[in-house]
Amino acid sequence: MCGRFTLTVAHLADVAEVIGATLSTELAAMYRPRFNVAPTNRHYIVRPAGGSRELVSAAWGLVPHFAKDRSIGHKLINARSESVAEKPAFRVAFRTNRCVVPADGFYEWTGPKSARQPMWFHAEDRAILWLAGLSATWTEPSTGEVHRTFAIVTTPANDVVRPVHDRMPAVLALPDIARWLDGPDPAALLVPARHALLVASPASRRLNSPRHDDPQLLDPDDPWLRSVPVDSAQSETAAVASAQMDGAEPDRQRSLF
Repeated sequence: MCGRFTLTVAHLADVAEVIGATLSTELAAMYRPRFNVAPTNRHYIVRPAGGSRELVSAAWGLVPHFAKDRSIGHKLINARSESVAEKPAFRVAFRTNRCVVPADGFYEWTGPKSARQPMWFHAEDRAILWLAGLSATWTEPSTGEVHRTFAIVTTPANDVVRPVHDRMPAVLALPDIARWLDGPDPAALLVPARHALLVASPASRRLNSPRHDDPQLLDPDDPWLRSVPVDSAQSETAAVASAQMDGAEPDRQRSLF
């Protein structure tokens, strides 16, 4: 099932430059490459800002403004494209707070529960993938502290991802980002990524634990690695994936995409 995602570029400023967004010096200095971004982790989103764009930090797991507490964010890490405009948790964000989530790959698990194998889906040239996202801010009632959060929009899987899982992130082409952020009919952009965009590479099973976040997760010489061809993968059904909750082990993990 789908697990976590990556952003392994050396400098956050490179992301900001490609998408034409401003970036604070403080945020640029705090950045480090991520090889195992997990739910509730802080990551980065691109959002409109007075006619321009800005790259800011946000927590993964959308918390709507009407939520009683932040814990609901654990359940709102993804939003299905088919229902995002109607679901109470997402419809306001879809209308007014669309964002882009920079990544350069995402993980899915495959194989039997006794030997789950993570696969890393990424562009062959490891280019940045611009994921369609939704953002929201939530204010802590007791302190007045404001929390910025986000969810990733998903679509049915394309032919590359489908042998492993039936959902995938909605990947935006660079020319379509302006329309997604602040243009007409954004729902039309929420389609499966073209088949040639992604390839699948086996990754280390160490990434089952969010404590591990290092380049060796993608190293084919990692002794923890056990290669399994994608086309022979034994996937779990979407119903099972959706019902399972997030946890340290892949077979207990909630579907992220």
